[in-house]
Amino acid sequence: MLRLRVLTALVGIPLMLLAIFAPRGGLFAVGLSLLALVGSLEFFRAYSHADWFPQVRPSPILLLAGASLPMAAWALAQDALGVVLLPAFAVALLYELWRAWRGKSGALAHNLGYGLLGMLYIGWLFSFGVQLRGDYTPMPLGVWQIERGAWQTLWLFAMLWAGDTGAYFVGRAFGKHKIAPTLSPAKTVEGALANLALCLAVGVYGGVALGFAPLWATLAGLGVGILGQLGDLFESALKRSVGVKDFGGILPGHGGVLDRFDSFLLSVPWVWWITQQAG
Repeated sequence: MLRLRVLTALVGIPLMLLAIFAPRGGLFAVGLSLLALVGSLEFFRAYSHADWFPQVRPSPILLLAGASLPMAAWALAQDALGVVLLPAFAVALLYELWRAWRGKSGALAHNLGYGLLGMLYIGWLFSFGVQLRGDYTPMPLGVWQIERGAWQTLWLFAMLWAGDTGAYFVGRAFGKHKIAPTLSPAKTVEGALANLALCLAVGVYGGVALGFAPLWATLAGLGVGILGQLGDLFESALKRSVGVKDFGGILPGHGGVLDRFDSFLLSVPWVWWITQQAG
């Protein structure tokens, strides 16, 4: 399993870095929209096959609209959610009403509710990655000029990668106390503390290097260390609610997009907010 995870990372990380450092953030926005689309399909499949309510079919209209939000955020900045959500919800409501009218669905509220959850949890939270990347101020790197937003985005990923790696190895070597056995039996208190410590260390070092005051850099690291792990537990709770081990298998050794980016989804709004307050 570890070997497979490493091989996937060796392919995925260079592609991610290419998207992050491509000028003006357009390629990164496309990449996040593609990830949001795959994640939305995973969400739709899992909830459509849940045996506790066979009629549930999360609104595909809302999920597809959510997948467009990262690209919309790149084009429209912070107006993206309002511009996309209202027409998408109106069309989805009319469509679900039409299906209920024809007797083809008795789960109108569930379909709309889970569709909205998927749209906001997946598409909207991914769109904060585009906003974090959206600072085009040049920063020198030798003879090159790199956009500040690219460094900020890499800073977030560095915290997440360091935290995940530390939690994995410390948890396997020293983990004895389960932190949430009903949600994620493999996670331990020891691994969680290692995750928090490494997120904090990378957060402080990287934040100060980016020019943030030590207090803001510390808050960033602490926030990622806590929110990233809460995102992991939230995604585990979603999987347990529908009885699946992984949302998908598109990333060998890691599962699906939602399995791999669960920590990112809850962390990225926090880091974006930090950059807005401290910048």
